[in-house]
Order: sequence, then C-alpha cells, then structure tokens
Amino acid sequence: MLTSTVEDYLKTILYLEDMQERASTSGVARRLAVADATVTDMMRKLQKAGLLEYRPYYGVTLTDKGRQSALNVLRRHRLIELFLHRTLGYGWELVHEEAERLEHVVSDLFVERLDALLGFPAKDPHGEVIPDATGHRQEERLTCLADAPPGVYTILQVKSREPGFLTFLEQQGLIPSRSLSLLERIPFQGPLKIKLSGKRVPQYLGLEAAKCIFAVSADQHEQKLLEVAKNRTRNSTRLEDRQVLKAKRRG
Repeated sequence: MLTSTVEDYLKTILYLEDMQERASTSGVARRLAVADATVTDMMRKLQKAGLLEYRPYYGVTLTDKGRQSALNVLRRHRLIELFLHRTLGYGWELVHEEAERLEHVVSDLFVERLDALLGFPAKDPHGEVIPDATGHRQEERLTCLADAPPGVYTILQVKSREPGFLTFLEQQGLIPSRSLSLLERIPFQGPLKIKLSGKRVPQYLGLEAAKCIFAVSADQHEQKLLEVAKNRTRNSTRLEDRQVLKAKRRG
C-alpha cells in the first residue's frame, strides 16, 4: 500500500503531464511546497519502486504502474469532491482541501460504492473528468475561453482550486454547464465582452480569469451530453456484472 506522501507525488506528476509540462524536480517541488533536495530523494525511491523513470536534471515520467496508481488517487479525489459538493452541500471552492485529506484513507470498496451512489458521474464539481475504475479517462477537446473566437459556448471546466477565485466565478455565474455568448475580444490583452444565457446585459471578463475557463461550442455540448449518458449506462452495467460475479463466488 502506498503512503499518502507517495500518492501526492504521483498525483502531482500526473497533473504536470496532463498540463503538458515537464515534471522537473523544481516543478514538483513548487507544487508540493517542499525543497528540491527532498524531491530528488523521493524520485530515486519511486524509481526503485518501479513507479517512475527519473533522469537527473531532466525530470521524471510515470511508468504504467505509476500512472495507474496516480489515476486511482485522482479518481478517489474527484469522487470525494463531488460527494462533498452534491450530497453534503460543500461549496465548490471548499471541496479540494477536504478531498486532499480524505483521498488517502478511504478504501477501494468505499470508492466503488461512492461511485454507484453518485450515479457513476463523469465529472467533478469543477468539470474535471473522473477516471473510471480501470483508470480510463474520456478524452476531451476543450477550448480555453481566452483563446476562443466570438461565438456561443458552454462552460465545461474550470482549472483552478483557489477558493477566492472560484467564489468570484460563481458570483459572476461562470460555472460548468453555463452557456454564454462571447461577443468581443478587446485588443491588446484586454478583457472579453460576454453575455450569459438568460441575462440581457453584457459583462466583461478579465483575460487572466478567462485562461482558467474551458468550454465547447453549443453543438459540441449536445454531442457530449449523449456521450456521457452512454458512459453512465456502460459503467452501471460493469458494476452489475461485478456484483453478479461476486455473488457466484460466494455461492
């Protein structure tokens, strides 16, 4: 069984890989708020355990074993976030830190039951994809709002866990599943002029804030809803098959 420290390292490296950043010693150290020397020592230990490949002065990459372990932690984290938000009423700005503590102590059985209780969800409260029990993640092609041309979009994901920023976005109505019209991009790094669905008056969104918001066009969103429904049905069938298999073994 992996320690909570090891799980944090693996999840951090996975995050950097997902962001297409090099998982360097200094990059991991910044994310975990530890010294570079501490990271170097841990990298060597994780390499010996077969969880990653480490090259001094270059960085690390997860092995298949390490990536599967990281995805398991990520799955627990995001399911817990959704449970806290949907069932216990936590604000989406509060769930990350709570999940950081709980993800290391829940069992695989608990996670499986939690997944079923929540209806085999595809996304966490921030719109991030939840890996399934095998570690598979449905790939998404999203457009960063900061780079999007004028048009109609649906917000699907917010890449930030900073509580103050998330509170601000919620107050502005900029949350996953909300549709908006991008009316104008003010030149020279200026803000975006947008109008939320159901609102008559346009508003402005700063470029730095827009860099954390990811969306799809209205047509793409309809297609994604159909895909989510299919995946939910598939996951439900898998759980039923596992339960039947367990019952046969007990018999």
